[in-house]
Amino acid sequence: MSLSDFVPGEWYVVVSCRQCKERHALFHDLSRGSSQIKAIYRWTCPDCNYNGDYDSTELERYQHPLASSGN
Repeated sequence: MSLSDFVPGEWYVVVSCRQCKERHALFHDLSRGSSQIKAIYRWTCPDCNYNGDYDSTELERYQHPLASSGN
């Protein structure tokens, strides 16, 4: 999921690649930042092809900012 796919105001679970350090959204956070993540995710970075297992301590919650009104 690229930044252009993010919906303003929506929550996402994001991972940072251990190798290239790029951040990527794994999926929408339907709990809107309120639930605990208790899982391990196997993920391959689309930028550098690094493949690894990421536990909940390596995932973060991200709320995409609302679009500015331009005032």
